[in-house]
Amino acid sequence: MKRIFAAATATALLFVAPLPASSEPASEETGIEIEITELTPVHSPGEALPLTIEVTNPGPAIAEASLHITAQASVPSFRNTMTSWLADTNVETTMMTLEAQTVEVPSGTTEIEFEIPAEIFTWGNTLATWGPRGIEASLEFEGARTVDRSILVTEPSYEQEAMPFTALVPITVGGDDLAAVPTTAERYEDSLLALESGELGDNEELPGPVIEAVQGSTDRVISDIEALTSPGITLALDSSLAALEYGTLDLTEEALTDFADADHHELVLLPALDTDVAAWAQTGYDQYFATHADQMQRSTEALNQRDIAARTDLLFTPVSPSLATAALGLENGADTVVIDSSAIPSSEELYWTPSAHTRLELGQESDVLLVDNELSALLLNAEMSDVDKRQALLALTAIHYRERPNDSRPLVLALPRADRRDVDLADINELIGLLDETAWLDGATASDIEETPIVHVARGELTAPEEGENSVTARHLEELTEASEAIFSIGDLTTSPYIFRDAVEATYSVIGSWSLSTVPGEIDSRVESVEDMREELAGSVSVQESSTINLISQASELPVHVTSTLPFPITVDIDVQSEDRRLRFTERTARLQPDTTTTVGVPVRAIGSGDVTITVEVQSSEGHTIGAGTDIKIRVRADWENLGTAIIAGIFLIILIIGIVRSARRGKRSAPVSEADTIDLEE
Repeated sequence: MKRIFAAATATALLFVAPLPASSEPASEETGIEIEITELTPVHSPGEALPLTIEVTNPGPAIAEASLHITAQASVPSFRNTMTSWLADTNVETTMMTLEAQTVEVPSGTTEIEFEIPAEIFTWGNTLATWGPRGIEASLEFEGARTVDRSILVTEPSYEQEAMPFTALVPITVGGDDLAAVPTTAERYEDSLLALESGELGDNEELPGPVIEAVQGSTDRVISDIEALTSPGITLALDSSLAALEYGTLDLTEEALTDFADADHHELVLLPALDTDVAAWAQTGYDQYFATHADQMQRSTEALNQRDIAARTDLLFTPVSPSLATAALGLENGADTVVIDSSAIPSSEELYWTPSAHTRLELGQESDVLLVDNELSALLLNAEMSDVDKRQALLALTAIHYRERPNDSRPLVLALPRADRRDVDLADINELIGLLDETAWLDGATASDIEETPIVHVARGELTAPEEGENSVTARHLEELTEASEAIFSIGDLTTSPYIFRDAVEATYSVIGSWSLSTVPGEIDSRVESVEDMREELAGSVSVQESSTINLISQASELPVHVTSTLPFPITVDIDVQSEDRRLRFTERTARLQPDTTTTVGVPVRAIGSGDVTITVEVQSSEGHTIGAGTDIKIRVRADWENLGTAIIAGIFLIILIIGIVRSARRGKRSAPVSEADTIDLEE
């Protein structure tokens, strides 16, 4: 926050007016910059103020330059006045000179250290004078002026009742962790390779890919948990990171125990893999989300058995919830909902900031913790220097207290998930510790704040958040459900159905995670992977085309050639349908071997004659069509068998008759026997 201004000010006055930000800039050829690099976080009345200024001069040395340290003579009453000061906008204020020197500015970077005596601070320390004031360091040289601004915060010299605050810090499995989980197609191929190599035996599965991904994140998670030592932290932990089922509880137990045992700390569990409750509410596909919520309950029971207290009734979603999301959370065990204050602003313009604890109608009247968006954003501000960020946070909380000092109004700050923040939790912990050490704030937990009195403020309608472009949608889940059912209908017929279900589970188990949606295109690619596998399996079993078949008997078997390219034996039903009543088929069950073509004889009865087209399909035992069927033409001549038999029988009969006749005709006649010969024979 350095600016170059045209110089036209006096420098020897006790009170001087700052040049407006709209002043014409001087030449920037010199490139000299000034920055306040060290400043006591909270100044105590009656003590000197150490201060360090850093001057960067890229050009030749300057023999003489006027250096001024000034501060606002009065304490701003509103937040926007303080933030405007830091933004270098035109703030109408009276300044008080704390230090004025003539200094030499050598080439390069120079640090100038000051210790402003306590007697310089003449503004006293009363209810009206303690708090934040803008402080400015300016360097005037050769008709130019460069400035840096920060905030001086003075604590009260008398005791006052501090207001509670808590910082919600989520620690979850990250999108990059889950992106390492193989897709359905990849998992299927991995299993086949393991079976082929002998790594897997029958009815064995590869180690769970999600378990490996979650366990792989525990080193980072433990480091983050151990960094949270300051009072006033409510840790929102992904329940998969403290789960027996994922093998993570033994890994994180020590860190969680130390955290939970510290003062003013609270552990809240989130659904496993930080399930996308908003997507759940929009789609209603329980099978992709409900199991994550169930894991949260199991993790709570496991933690309780190890004397680690955890609660599951706080709905803290990655994006401020809509009414539908809040209602779903309340239906599934939540009692309190965390909502961004900007999502449901007060109906009237207020000069003060209401309490973070309130009750709102969210389908039912419910406890709500309102997140202070402005203070929360300061924790993550990457554009401000560390000094300015710290001082702004202290200043705005002091102004919050001063707005209504006799009305305790708790504050709730919240960090985004790890995928949406680029800060070290150790730095955040330090800032939270500074807030807890002030005279106006006291570190607390979410439960502590829920016990504070509610001050009702009229508010507008809850604003629904915009849907992320990478979020899972109802279309995704419809496609996924349809493709999965098709895969199961084939896999369940094989001798290794678990391989197919395990492959689909690789997608089922992560698709409901909000973290996965932070990786661009990840949801789309995983759904497409399941659809690709469905298409591949659909072509793995097929009925071969056939030339026209002649059927000349009433009862016979139709030869059907079925090819299977699956790596496992599969049992299927061969179903033949004909709209022509002259053919009647009986369904035949067949076992197809891997990578072979099997000829299956399908019983058929024929009546009459004619040309018929039949449809042959491969089906499951439930009647679901799998694979590719085909049409076959049959030339039916069922009467030919009877006619042929009759003709042959007739021919044989004719031959027999002719034979008899011919034999009779060809035989010789004997001479007649006389009576004498007969008598001789008798004698």
